[in-house]
Amino acid sequence: MTRLQARRIHRHDGVAVLAVVGELDLDSEQVLAEATASVLDTGQVRLVLDCGQLSFCDSRGLGLLLTLRQTLDDRGGSLVLAAPSDQLLRTLELTGADQVLTLTDGVEEAADLLLPPGAAGVTGNAGSG
Repeated sequence: MTRLQARRIHRHDGVAVLAVVGELDLDSEQVLAEATASVLDTGQVRLVLDCGQLSFCDSRGLGLLLTLRQTLDDRGGSLVLAAPSDQLLRTLELTGADQVLTLTDGVEEAADLLLPPGAAGVTGNAGSG
């Protein structure tokens, strides 16, 4: 079992990016909940989760992702899952959550989707945040 890590990797023009690594389940959902809460506490409402290294997601993790999507939507923001692993993609497809959550192949594509109208594209500010 790989302990879940969620760390802020960059910020693009008001878009927060969190890398999620490991297994998202009952034992680890609080790690992601706290990381996303810290993003929301800064007032940011456009969030990309880089899921390329998320090796497992159970129903509790899926519930957290859906709740996060709704929370951001309620605040006028959005959530995009970037580079979902094969396991996560299968889970999303089986549950129909792929029809509710926005998915992209990569982080830059996801960040571009969330840029405000008229923004000039992704500007990487690695390590800020």
